[in-house]
Amino acid sequence: MGLAANNLDPIDDSTLPFHTFTDGNPGEITTTLAVPYDKPLATCLTAHNDRRTTYLPVTLLSGVNPPARRAPTMKLLPSIDRSRLLRFALLALLSSAALLFALFILRHTLVPLLVWWAPSLDRPFYDLGAFSPYRTQKYISFNLTSPRMSTVQWDESCDNGYVFLDPNGPSVGHKGPLIVDARGNLVWTSDSYDTSTNLKLQEYNGQQYLTFWSGHKAQTMGKGLYYMLDNNYTIAHTVNAVGEDLQGDLHEFEITRDNTALITVYNVTNADLTGMGWFRGAEGWITDSVFQEVDIATGELLFEWRASEHFKAELSYMWNPLGGYRDSGPFDFFHINSVEKDLSGNYLISSRHFHSIMTIDGQTGEVLWELGGHATDFEDLSNGDATGFSWQHDARWIDEEAGLLSFFDNGVAWPHVDVPYSEGRIVKLDFDAMTAELVQRFISPSHPRSSSQGSVIPLQTPNPDEEDHIFIGWGSSAAFSEFTQAGELLCETHFAASSSWWWERIKSYRAFKIPEWSATPASWDPRAVINKGSLFVSWNGATDVAFWELSGRRSGGGSGESGDWHVLDIIEKEGFEASFILSSSSSSDVDDQIGNADSYTEYRVAALDKDHGFLRYSNLAHSVPASGFLGFLSSLLMVVSALACVVGFVGFWVGRRRGWGWSGSGSGSGSGSGSGSGSWTDWRSYARSAQAVVDRSKYQKLW
Repeated sequence: MGLAANNLDPIDDSTLPFHTFTDGNPGEITTTLAVPYDKPLATCLTAHNDRRTTYLPVTLLSGVNPPARRAPTMKLLPSIDRSRLLRFALLALLSSAALLFALFILRHTLVPLLVWWAPSLDRPFYDLGAFSPYRTQKYISFNLTSPRMSTVQWDESCDNGYVFLDPNGPSVGHKGPLIVDARGNLVWTSDSYDTSTNLKLQEYNGQQYLTFWSGHKAQTMGKGLYYMLDNNYTIAHTVNAVGEDLQGDLHEFEITRDNTALITVYNVTNADLTGMGWFRGAEGWITDSVFQEVDIATGELLFEWRASEHFKAELSYMWNPLGGYRDSGPFDFFHINSVEKDLSGNYLISSRHFHSIMTIDGQTGEVLWELGGHATDFEDLSNGDATGFSWQHDARWIDEEAGLLSFFDNGVAWPHVDVPYSEGRIVKLDFDAMTAELVQRFISPSHPRSSSQGSVIPLQTPNPDEEDHIFIGWGSSAAFSEFTQAGELLCETHFAASSSWWWERIKSYRAFKIPEWSATPASWDPRAVINKGSLFVSWNGATDVAFWELSGRRSGGGSGESGDWHVLDIIEKEGFEASFILSSSSSSDVDDQIGNADSYTEYRVAALDKDHGFLRYSNLAHSVPASGFLGFLSSLLMVVSALACVVGFVGFWVGRRRGWGWSGSGSGSGSGSGSGSGSWTDWRSYARSAQAVVDRSKYQKLW
């Protein structure tokens, strides 16, 4: 079939982005030529004749003037292809669901299987955060959780005493005081207090007390009260800051030999900041560092010292370009974080933002000497290692007469990073020669970089022939370690993934290890709960429990059995929570008529000491027939949901691979991928294809 140019009459194509020509001879064959304006007039002419399709080459058509084009319209926003946007949104949703499902499977299935197969993998998975950045232990018989800890290094000489912590941070749900044993098992915690810090054991009037601060923590300071609990976990004393609008800060609560309390206070006040420049005036705002000595019995203020009366803010090492202009953003120039009263009645304090440890006269408040900082009074005999610390915490006398001083050298305070990792140090001061010498540094192989908090304490060992250890809490890095005095690491425990340390999601202001602590709760008994055929029991805070004794009775049965308690089992206490399997628990010396433990309707557990002496009974736990239907239904729904996500994602992926189309009705040929089907093919791609010669109605439909 031949066609000449004069057989093709131009039609009105002002609404199309290309020239269109059609022949004027009505008949069985209808032809349409479509040529874009910006392309050469050369393409293929398609002739439709019943079931045959013939492609004819067409040369350049001359003598045809294109219709006048409409002036382009400037669009402020690009046009949005809603179908494409919908596809991308659905793809993102399904991809996110698939990723979450994969992480769920990895965390709850693959990782546990690998740890079961190779237990040595538990430690690296823990520090990677594969379980969780802050892995917690849940209990059946206790409503709170505790951190599940990872022992990085262990030595049997560490297996004694209790560790006192105060976990806090954005990832910590329960921020109360916490006591664990040397292996990380929960001993006591409480949700009766707000955010708590500085939990330790101190002596007052010859009696030991648990002491800590609790209140509202705002960034690097706090406002609250100081608590003293006896060995029944009953509040015996509270201590408040003295002064109008003053509240106790979280950094220090130290009971002195004189039965007084040393506390810190952070007070926002006016100060002359013209020396700092940057348009700060004489009425600038600072956070003043204050410490007070208070009589615990009467609440009387005995001594008070303010950093602003002795130091200028412009001498601070801390950089805060926005601080000091208004009372809502004061400049924390000094940042006191520890106070201790020495044998002479003077006060040893640590200033984090001055990089200085100093002694304050107990009568006049004058600074007697400084170690480190701008105005150190000591010659460093260790090439700067004795005085070149920064952003330090917890300065304490180890042996005042020998001049031995310990502190935690952070070396980091965002945005300041002075060292690659933090460490503990012991320094010897010679007040006759006014020299300072590094005695020992304590470095963890984990190399924690703690930008805040931390503690170093000497630890007496149970063996008198063994030298004392050094116990270090790594502050904003969730770990604690035990060293020899020579700096050798003996034990180290992480209570959060080391991968989370950089972000300070979990931390403990200080960590203490106490060789001995004996306590029996007065306000609560052991708690027993039956769950899935087992009885679980625990007693929060009880330190003297060595054995658990399970007893049972029938509320109605054979003659002589109703109301009689029968001892069913005795087990040794291991960890915080113990469990009895009721279906098989029975004592060997119990008569055969008693039967198995699961035949009883009521149970109780007795807490026994190491000599099998009775301490306390638990509540009565009643046997309830177990029903696994709800658990089965929950598991079934979880599996079905997971399978639905997988099937949906796979189906979407297969659909994309096949062109993202669906079958549709309509006559005529398709878009080149087959006849008799419609698709979401873009009209621009359709028109620009090498076979873009179709009837006009098709273009109008796509348009």
